[in-house]
Amino acid sequence: MSININEELLRKTVRAVEKACGEDTINYLQEHHMETYNALPFLRGDFLNQNLRDFVVYNEIELIPFNRNGWSGRILHDKKDKKTYTVTTRRTLEAIPRKKGRTMPHYLQSILFVENGDCKAPVKQMSLSDYAEMGFVSFDAEELESDFVKIMQGMVGKDDEYRHYVIVYEVEHREVTDISLMFLDKDFDVIEEYSLNEYLKPDFGRLTEIEVIDENVHEEDKTQALVSVKSGIKPKLRVVEKKA
Repeated sequence: MSININEELLRKTVRAVEKACGEDTINYLQEHHMETYNALPFLRGDFLNQNLRDFVVYNEIELIPFNRNGWSGRILHDKKDKKTYTVTTRRTLEAIPRKKGRTMPHYLQSILFVENGDCKAPVKQMSLSDYAEMGFVSFDAEELESDFVKIMQGMVGKDDEYRHYVIVYEVEHREVTDISLMFLDKDFDVIEEYSLNEYLKPDFGRLTEIEVIDENVHEEDKTQALVSVKSGIKPKLRVVEKKA
């Protein structure tokens, strides 16, 4: 059991993530000089979803919209290869199975249960039932399947034999430092992980990038910060061996 690689989709998705974390965020900060930037983490997600629409959607690739307590998310849907994809940070992914007190499943719990429920990682850490014994909320099959149906809105059925992949990234100082395609089982254990770092492009334009100021500095400090020039950049030129 191995990951099916759609290079065009993945390359475009990596570009969507890079632009959301870097160019889009930087442009927003430069155009909106405010005392605080509390909305920024949510804006990055909005930038990403718009980039998925602009860069990735084509022919057999579409976006599935869904809502969670006032938050709106998007799922990439590859109708030809029968795959769905979500994009998230590694920190968020690792926190999902450990969160206590859920009143409803996390959307990824429901998707993995239905689409990857018959898969099993070669190395098991803890099952969701193990987490439940530690006080974390567990949901039964009926709840997870019902939630899946609501999420997919008829665009993917629970018996359509799809697989779900998660594109996971890490970002530091508005630069994506690592990005991978992960194939997980229903317990969030890794069946296979494929590095997408080869699709990251060094941004040589950042050699003269206007330095983005800290959101907490005072107004008199902003002018000096805005005209500073970065001294250099260490391009990420990675060679990744592709799997068969």
